[in-house]
This record gives sequence, C-alpha cells and structure tokens, in this order.
Amino acid sequence: MADPNSQNIDLRTTENGFKYHRGSALSIFKSDRREDIVALICALAIALGVYLFIGN
Repeated sequence: MADPNSQNIDLRTTENGFKYHRGSALSIFKSDRREDIVALICALAIALGVYLFIGN
C-alpha cells in the first residue's frame, strides 16, 4: 500500500502559511540554480544544432 505521507516530500510553508511543493525530490542536482544553468546549456546546444544542420 502507498505511504500516506508520500505527497508531503519537500513540502514548504511560507510566512503566511501557504504550503507548496518546491519541486521534485528526485533531482540529481544540489541546487535549482545549477539545474537551470544545465537546462539553458542544453537548450542552447539543441538550438545551435538545429541552426547548423537544418538552417543551412
């Protein structure tokens, strides 16, 4: 049977009492900033590849 607290992983609460999920608890990155930078680099590589192989 599923754990009833499985949806409460990485649950955050603001000063006003608003509860939200920060993101996936299964991330391979230690910080959100590093994840964002890697995503931007991957997007740039894909865009460059499309430009070079399809654009010419």
